[in-house]
This record gives sequence, structure tokens and C-alpha cells, in this order.
Amino acid sequence: MERRRWIVAGTDFSPAAERAVEHAAELAAELGASLAVVHAYEDPPGAPLASDPTPLLQARIEEAVSPVRQHYPSLRVDAFVRRGAPWEKLVNLACDLGAEMIVVGASGESSRANATFLGRVVTRVASTSTRSVLVIPNAAAAPVTAAG
Repeated sequence: MERRRWIVAGTDFSPAAERAVEHAAELAAELGASLAVVHAYEDPPGAPLASDPTPLLQARIEEAVSPVRQHYPSLRVDAFVRRGAPWEKLVNLACDLGAEMIVVGASGESSRANATFLGRVVTRVASTSTRSVLVIPNAAAAPVTAAG
């Protein structure tokens, strides 16, 4: 039996993450791989343990991957919600599935004074993953062109 190939894409439901999921779906379809889309969250300090946002987040991620499923009907797309540090959960899921790649969107956090160039989650995924990490650039960043 042949092992299923996986690509993992992270989403925080931002436009950058949406572009990353779209790119990951295109790659998965071209490579004959499956796509795992994951949203990971951390509980805010003082949040009551009884309040579990997972069902609402699961519905939101299913809604987010619906266009991908429609555009690529033969592509297997699984949606996951995980509680914990997003960079850890992305890397953990990629390892659990034996994924070849993690695709994330550049966050655009660089406009904040104390943010890193790519964003905290992307930087930590790239520095801790044993898988290839593909960072989809922020579309708001204008491409550099030569004047002719």
C-alpha cells in the first residue's frame, strides 16, 4: 500500500492565510498529495476552561476550505482545529501526517514596531520544522520592478 502524501497549510483566517491555503491546494493537486488545513489557537489568559471554541472554529475552518473543495473536487482536503501554540501545532500535525511541506502566509506583521519581518508564527515554524516550509508573501507588498 502506497503512503499518502500530505501538504499542511496553516490558517488564521486572514487574507495572507487564505492565499497560502490556495497555493497549497494548487501544489497538492499538481503533486497528487492531500491537503491538511489547520487552525491552531491559544486560550487567552483567564479564559474559563469550560468555554471551548473548537466547535465554532471547526465550522469556520470548514467554511474556509469549502471553496478549495469546490475548485479541486478530486483533492482530499482535511480541516483540523488544534489548541496550543500555532507553530507547534503546525509542525506536530505535519510530523503526524508525514507531510512533505508546510505552507504558511507571511503575516504582514512587519508594520508593527516590535514584530519580526515574517511574523512570529512563520518565523517559529521555519526555525523548528524538519519539513520544508513555503512562505507565501504578503500581497500588500508591491513587487519590485525595474523602470524601463
